[in-house]
Amino acid sequence: MTPELPDILALDFDGVLCEGMREYFDTSRRTYARIWPDTAQPGDETFPQFRALRPVILTGWEMPVLLKAIVQQRATDAITRDWASVRDAIVHADGRPTDSLVKTLGHTLDEVRREWITADVAGWLERNVPYCSLDEVRRLVAEPGRSVLVTTKEGEFARLILESWKVSLADIQGKEAGTHKCENLRSLIAAHSPVLGRRPRLWFVEDRLETLQHVTTHPDLSDVGLFLAAWGYNTPETRASLSPGSRIRLLQLDQFRRGLAGWPAV
Repeated sequence: MTPELPDILALDFDGVLCEGMREYFDTSRRTYARIWPDTAQPGDETFPQFRALRPVILTGWEMPVLLKAIVQQRATDAITRDWASVRDAIVHADGRPTDSLVKTLGHTLDEVRREWITADVAGWLERNVPYCSLDEVRRLVAEPGRSVLVTTKEGEFARLILESWKVSLADIQGKEAGTHKCENLRSLIAAHSPVLGRRPRLWFVEDRLETLQHVTTHPDLSDVGLFLAAWGYNTPETRASLSPGSRIRLLQLDQFRRGLAGWPAV
């Protein structure tokens, strides 16, 4: 039996389509140098630990804080077990008002990226690579009626990368939208129900299990197909925590590459 494919495919960007670890690290180091210029600076030797701990990050402004935790030699198990407590302790110890520092971190991170792009767009782009061949990405996003990006990254940065890949999506909903991803999903359903004359079938691929779990707490999104990208910024423990009967399906990269018909049934 041919499975019913989605009308709308919603994809996260970082950790699903794009592997930008080196870019995150370099941008975070430049941001760190501006925020904490008079403290010990993270060297290249911190990259392996930054890579290993990247799955704890919820939003971009936290990445320079993670580097500060590494420089301060905070225990890896403490960061993995309770990143929020470690993060908050570092932010509070800074001395600047918490809201102000968080806003400055986020603004500076975006500013550093824009300056880098202006000075060396090719160098910036080469640090953002697709997880599979671009032909496979183009074929995949062309399968459903509509493929969209739902990301906490600034849309301008995701758009620039996708344009360089020559990958075309129906819409890019970035951080500037200022909504939780559940709201993005709702808006997609609301916009396309009148077009189709019925509620659209929607699948959502994300590499953060917590985000997918949050979707499951909303009854009005109970029919959305949910997939955890096994190749993204999550841990073996996180992937192993999904039971075979879970509504959230674990999606492997080889399944992703083969196309929607080969994905786990929803």
